[in-house]
Amino acid sequence: MNESAACSSPLPKSLVIYLPDLSGGGTERLYLGLAPLFQAAGLHVTFLLDRKEGELLGAVPAGIDVIALNARRQIEALPRLMRFLHYNRVDLFLSAMEHMNIMAVLARMLTRSPTRLVVTQHNNLSSQAARKALKFRVLPKLYQLIAARADALVAVSQGVADDMARCANIPGERINVIYNGAIRADFDMALSEPLPPFWPEKGTVLLAVGRFVPQKDHATLLRAFARIPQQKAAWLVLLGEGPLRGEIEALARQLGVAERLLMPGFVQNPLPAMARADAVVLSSRFEGFGLVLAEALACGTSVVSTDCPHGPSEVLDHGRYGRLVPVGDPESLATAIVATLEEQSPDREGNSMRGRLFSIERCAQNYLALFNQILPARKRSADQQIAAFETPLPR
Repeated sequence: MNESAACSSPLPKSLVIYLPDLSGGGTERLYLGLAPLFQAAGLHVTFLLDRKEGELLGAVPAGIDVIALNARRQIEALPRLMRFLHYNRVDLFLSAMEHMNIMAVLARMLTRSPTRLVVTQHNNLSSQAARKALKFRVLPKLYQLIAARADALVAVSQGVADDMARCANIPGERINVIYNGAIRADFDMALSEPLPPFWPEKGTVLLAVGRFVPQKDHATLLRAFARIPQQKAAWLVLLGEGPLRGEIEALARQLGVAERLLMPGFVQNPLPAMARADAVVLSSRFEGFGLVLAEALACGTSVVSTDCPHGPSEVLDHGRYGRLVPVGDPESLATAIVATLEEQSPDREGNSMRGRLFSIERCAQNYLALFNQILPARKRSADQQIAAFETPLPR
């Protein structure tokens, strides 16, 4: 090695974040928010996608790479993922979503890559495993097999961690709980942007934000909305896109509420709408965390949620910061919405303080601490330690 090479500063440690695509879901939004903070801490960040598509592709921060495996099915991704790990220096590999976690572990095993692997769980594993398809029913056994092969396991709420431990027979102490970072550094700037043009000029407005997929159970929300007198809730606004759009529109017509339903599609910045809504409603069958709830609270807005497994109860402190109702119960949901709308003095300041506890900075700090724990000693010496960027954390 020549003298100049010996004196040169070490290459920045590389972090790869593996996702199916950059669609407008909460997991994708989370890692797009974390990426520049990881970058500021001295990591070279790359998004590795099965498919280079999704509404959030244009939101990738400057200086962060995006690479696509061009795999339409998960099984197609395995050999391409193996090639990627074989030909690229990857210090840290963070995977999200169940089948991608399994593929990441297999790819590292088969290539004997020295990368340190962090497997993250963003949803209730037992709910996923209860689905009919065989690829979901085998998830607990596969998770049990891969758990020992990952350098770290992360769950986005304590409920998700407990469910994962119980469902896959994984020791609970092996699972790190890192709450999602919902509140970004530019939150107040985004909050101050103008309302989108579709917003109703008058009348009480209920808002739901989420993809049109079975998990979000928009059908229960529509049936609850149909039970609420029009003077109590004049409009229901659904922000998002997904395969069930047609079914939701058909059900709205059947229930006679289509003329009071707005479905403008995916909105890049939903915060102004959240702040102006009279209540934000989450009707999910299951969640991992409930990013939308934390965002709505930080806006000061009242929220109503199903008490689904597992995140909402933790975000709302078991009902202290918003009403919780049984899953799939339109009558209870309607009753809770009406009670929320009738509150004389909602605690907007208290809601905002609660929501802002779930900051992106706190989430990033927890991940960075975990990365430093699992990196080999030679890669985390004093002069190479991943920086903990100087951002004060909320108390």
